[in-house]
Amino acid sequence: MWTGKYLRALEFQLVIAKAVDRQYTFQGHGDTYVVERVPNIEVQTKSASSALSAYVYTDTKQSITVGTHQACAIKHENIAQLLSRGNMKDEMTRKMGYSLGRAVDVNLASLFASFSQIVGTYGVELTYDNLLRAAQYLKDAGYVMGDGTTWLISTAQEAGLMKMDTFIHASYVGEDTAKSMHEQGTIGKFQKTPVVISNLLTSPASGQHDNALLQKETVALIMAQDAKTTTETIALDLADVVVQDIVYGYSEIDRYSETPGNITATDEGAVLMKGP
Repeated sequence: MWTGKYLRALEFQLVIAKAVDRQYTFQGHGDTYVVERVPNIEVQTKSASSALSAYVYTDTKQSITVGTHQACAIKHENIAQLLSRGNMKDEMTRKMGYSLGRAVDVNLASLFASFSQIVGTYGVELTYDNLLRAAQYLKDAGYVMGDGTTWLISTAQEAGLMKMDTFIHASYVGEDTAKSMHEQGTIGKFQKTPVVISNLLTSPASGQHDNALLQKETVALIMAQDAKTTTETIALDLADVVVQDIVYGYSEIDRYSETPGNITATDEGAVLMKGP
């Protein structure tokens, strides 16, 4: 007796793509998008009867390559569609959207390992000092915590935060937040920045994760094509083929620091937080 119900595979929350910069819109053509950088201009002291020095700034450019093409494909024979009670083809087609979205999150998370600013140790829970140092990196660069910033952490590191009084004690977070922490196990914000849990962070080894503090302008995502479904009937196989594919580009974005005259681009808006 077939119940007509399905035990669908579990799905992780897709949160990383929501934390990055999506302002660069695909224009319908082109596989490389170029963003020009602008430095702050040096100030000179003008002396009487002497000319100013005109500086020549050699501008550099940020490129985002739109060249990642990923797809899912299934083949479903006609006899299976005829004899089965449910519609497994439709069920599996719906799952393709999740798998493609998951792939985007995984690729974005792979960029965290290349961030130049680092706190913590792999396999060891991040400390309160680590979190403060990560926030300081962004503040030193001129970013404002809470303005497009996100803490992206693993479930293991979430457990570590739940051991800190600064996240769970009413004296620090207030009665309502403390109650929510104990009853629902949720962490709201730290330094005005949402704490977001992801199961799709890169794991260099067992018990290790690339957690991150991210200002969204430091990572860009260009979706050239959202999930597109293509279907085909193969007569000789007496089967239907369903394909979903996406096309996108993603990149770490480097910009000039605040120092006037500086034309060395860096990733000061992001911090790799090594941890569990």
